[in-house]
Amino acid sequence: MDTPNVWNMLTLPIKKIIAFFVFCGATLLYSQNNKHYDWRMFNLGFTMGMNYSMVRLDYGDLENNPRKPGLKDIVVKPIPGINLGMITNLKLADMWDLRFIPSVSLQQRNFNYFMTRDSSFLRRLEAAYLDLPLLVKFKSQFWRNHRVYVMGGGKFSWNLSSDKKVKDDPDILKTDKYDHSVVVAFGVDIYGDRVKLSPEISYSFGLPDIYVPENTNFGTNIKRIRTHMLLISLNFE
Repeated sequence: MDTPNVWNMLTLPIKKIIAFFVFCGATLLYSQNNKHYDWRMFNLGFTMGMNYSMVRLDYGDLENNPRKPGLKDIVVKPIPGINLGMITNLKLADMWDLRFIPSVSLQQRNFNYFMTRDSSFLRRLEAAYLDLPLLVKFKSQFWRNHRVYVMGGGKFSWNLSSDKKVKDDPDILKTDKYDHSVVVAFGVDIYGDRVKLSPEISYSFGLPDIYVPENTNFGTNIKRIRTHMLLISLNFE
């Protein structure tokens, strides 16, 4: 009855991550050192990426459920989603930036319920989040036309998906509209003639319990749900 752990989630897109950075590394050979991007106090840009949205699920009482007896296990599977957003970057010092990146994140997680009589059924947890992360970025010195960086900060998320149609449906998994997470990220700034390209990997983990058990068939089977997300993105400034 183990929910997939963080390591399993991180290994899902590993081939795509390797190919992504090999491509960006090859791009470095043809880029010129254009430091003028970092001379500006304020920069704008946009970001696009693919997310793997997971949850940390804590079980309740699986066996004793007056509405759905005979539940044996719950397995959660992440489904790839997309992220699109705008970058606002404020220079704090030569190696420090403050970044605000409002974005829309389309996410899906599949909850597979396995019953004691060898039957199973699927419930999809879909969401369209407005993410509002505020991050501090620390950059290395220039090396062969690029800079490595790390970031950290917090993120507030608001689920824009309407719950009017599912409010009275006991078979739907219900979650809170609001979430906040801690975010860590790693990336590489590649300096071209007209654009700065930055491949980036970030990981966020939610702090509050977002599960709403009221008026559902699974209220006693799930104790709490916390969000986790791996994001592979490409930034343009």
